[in-house]
Amino acid sequence: MKKNIALLLGGYSAEYEISVKSGKVIAAHLDQDLFNVFPVRITEKSWHYTDPEGNTTEVNRNDFSLVTAAGRISFDAAFIGIHGTPGEDGKLQGYLDMMGIPYNTCGRATSALTFNKFFCNEFAGRMGVNVAKTVYLHKRDVISPDEITAITGLPCFVKPNSNGSSIGITKVKTPEGLIPAIENALKEDDEVLVQEFIPGTEVTCGIFEEKGQLKILPLTAIISHKEWFDYEAKYTDGLADEITPAPIDIHLADTCRETSAMLYRKLNCRGIVRFDYILTPESHTNPGSFYFLEVNTVPGLSEASIVPRQAASVGISLKQLFTKVLTETLENYA
Repeated sequence: MKKNIALLLGGYSAEYEISVKSGKVIAAHLDQDLFNVFPVRITEKSWHYTDPEGNTTEVNRNDFSLVTAAGRISFDAAFIGIHGTPGEDGKLQGYLDMMGIPYNTCGRATSALTFNKFFCNEFAGRMGVNVAKTVYLHKRDVISPDEITAITGLPCFVKPNSNGSSIGITKVKTPEGLIPAIENALKEDDEVLVQEFIPGTEVTCGIFEEKGQLKILPLTAIISHKEWFDYEAKYTDGLADEITPAPIDIHLADTCRETSAMLYRKLNCRGIVRFDYILTPESHTNPGSFYFLEVNTVPGLSEASIVPRQAASVGISLKQLFTKVLTETLENYA
């Protein structure tokens, strides 16, 4: 019997439109022979499903069900495709836990930890992974540019503590630019990070689990044609090259994979997860080092996104990838 899958998309953050686009791709590639797919769009005011005829039905959040013309629909699992809150920060995971509905992502505690860049950075550092020098700021704090730059140096990056897609991030090159950058980040979040600039190449590692075994995908190197890999470079064709497999030394690639696998297990991750790093340039005395950037527990899943391209490079289609993840979810997390 086919399983009923609630495909959750949208969300409450500035990544809403990106999530909707990802959701449409996910819906198109979920195996219709195995799953009945119900795209549920989540906003702050409404959780609703629109059927192919254009009829819209609100989700009953008391038991996470739908009442349609065909009858009451209960869900066997949820496929979370929401970037940002509430799909990536543990809120939706906590709700689904209470409803007894299995889902394809990390659990609520892991999602909350990894969405908070400062906490995740601290965790990775405790695990022995290189991390950038960081200053944490709350909106109530008195800001001292001199004290901050004494730790981070210049240039540095200012970013919202809990956000994605490089929204609200500024590269700061002068002391005068620090306060405006912090004010810009505070528009997106009440907490802000100021981090030292680590020169190098961004390298990312996608991982998922199948039958209890980690499947580590080929690494991708990201070469931005802008000064750094900002929102425009991420979502505008031609502004960045994403090279899979990454053209780096085999021993460095092994180190990245081993580090990512370790973090996946130590963080108790589930589903498709992407780990991002900066690889510093090689020199006569240093072969290059990886510095942890962040964990994406709901990475982009369109055809053009990094993880699907990594999977495609080893012959795994989107349909196969999503089927593997949902099968794992239904078999192990029900």
